[in-house]
Amino acid sequence: MGRLLDIHANELANLTYTEKQILYYIENNSEDVAEMSLTKLAEKNAVSTTTIVRLSHKLGYGGFSEFKFNLKKMNEQLTRSENLENLDPVDQYLDGLSTGLAHLDKNVLKKAAEEMKKADKIIIISVGLTKVVGEYMSKRLMQINRASSYIYESHMIDLVSNWVDSHDLVIFISSSGETQTLVKAAEKLSHLAIPTIVLTNNPDSALMKTTDIGVSFSIQHYLYKGYDISARSFLVILSDLVVDYYRMIEYE
Repeated sequence: MGRLLDIHANELANLTYTEKQILYYIENNSEDVAEMSLTKLAEKNAVSTTTIVRLSHKLGYGGFSEFKFNLKKMNEQLTRSENLENLDPVDQYLDGLSTGLAHLDKNVLKKAAEEMKKADKIIIISVGLTKVVGEYMSKRLMQINRASSYIYESHMIDLVSNWVDSHDLVIFISSSGETQTLVKAAEKLSHLAIPTIVLTNNPDSALMKTTDIGVSFSIQHYLYKGYDISARSFLVILSDLVVDYYRMIEYE
């Protein structure tokens, strides 16, 4: 899938055939759509404006205007990435590590570790290509005798708020920080005053704004033909750092 479809992967099952066709059209014509009016997009797809507004709502946006605004941001990131796509991979990693570590706030890492220490239950949520990072973090915690639950299925994510309370902690892991399934879950948990943390590669993301504690590597995202091919290894580093800080305060 392309980047737009990847971001909304968990919403695809809830879309009608027509809504999916519109989304595919937007994915393949994102630059044009970012400048289109609602009426024009409806004409291009031979549907009503109501259908597009309904699609926007299903994807988690307030309306088409908000959807289009986020589409423009995605296109801007794609342009920046394309300018750097010929950079040597070793140099990409060096740049990502040096930039990310230089801007990483140790106090935030300590705060995240402190929340983990006092939590009755720890729930780790990650989807898509970050699923393995969530599983890895859960197993690392297991190695130091700290139990955690790891969730990656969308229907289970929707149910999390039913069995956690203010004494627990939910950790989201997301490269983009914009996956709507996770953003919606974080918003629901925020309303219920349940502590949340996000590990992400996007410091300006919706999850960073929605969760209580945001731990982020500020790295350049790379896309290829609309696909987000950014390395998830930086998220592994973030999870290692959080677990290591937890280990330090737990056994000091």
